[in-house]
Amino acid sequence: MRTIPALLVTIGLAASLTGCAASGAGTAASDCATPGAASRAVSASGAFGKEPKVSVPAGLTTTGTQVSVLRSGEGRQVEAGTPVVLDYTLVDGATGKAVQSSGYTGPSEPIVAGAAKSGPLGKAVECAHVGDRLAVAIPKSSLTQGGATGSESRRSDDAVVLVIDVERAFDSRATGTPQLAGDGMPAVVLAPSGQPGITIPSWSAPANDQQHLLRKGSGAELTERDTVVLKYTAVSWPQGGGTSTVLSSNWSDGDGPLTLPLAKGQLADGVRDAIVDHHVGDQVLAVVHQQSGPAVYVIDIVGRIAG
Repeated sequence: MRTIPALLVTIGLAASLTGCAASGAGTAASDCATPGAASRAVSASGAFGKEPKVSVPAGLTTTGTQVSVLRSGEGRQVEAGTPVVLDYTLVDGATGKAVQSSGYTGPSEPIVAGAAKSGPLGKAVECAHVGDRLAVAIPKSSLTQGGATGSESRRSDDAVVLVIDVERAFDSRATGTPQLAGDGMPAVVLAPSGQPGITIPSWSAPANDQQHLLRKGSGAELTERDTVVLKYTAVSWPQGGGTSTVLSSNWSDGDGPLTLPLAKGQLADGVRDAIVDHHVGDQVLAVVHQQSGPAVYVIDIVGRIAG
């Protein structure tokens, strides 16, 4: 699994190029970046999904972030919160020279459209479709070392250019058919975003690991050769009536979906057993015994990257 590299400070930008995007459940048309003279000045040749030859006129400037579609895809539309697999080439608009690319070799970890951690990559792909090749022009002055300035400058400034291939997108939550609650298991309620809330019962946890299917998906079945894309929340199941605490959750930590290999030894056995042989679209409630005590996981299986 290839990680999208941090965008380097090669052309005087923050290493993460963190933008001022905000995460959410959907994307209004007014939130979508629009084309402009700078993004229209960018061209790219070569096959989709392969590193392109990018042409950018030296001395390119932009007023605000601009996005043009160089190649239109026919896949699903990307909304804020959608996990997206992409490749990109980064060009210094001042010189017109390419300074970095994502590598274009094998599948990469998804980024989350609209998430602050995904920076301008995440913001640019909002409203795009899978299969699109995008030309994105970003003003340097909207970025500072360590993060965004807060509000984007509307004056003309040197452009940073990204050519992005939007290769794949996953659901932002489990979309399977709801199933009946499990006897003796914790209760789970979902926020409108899909984030689970878990209520631990007053009795003690079962002596052995247990699983219950909360939603039944119809996607591909996962094997130990695959890499899973998932969202989860884990809480403690205290013994003797103590107060449950949230152990970890990628719904709230800003990191977005996890991509995890399912080969033996890569995950705790109880967690791995709650994923292998399930399907994309499943939501699984699992009680897993750990060194610190029993824990309850709600796992949304949103994607599969075949091994």
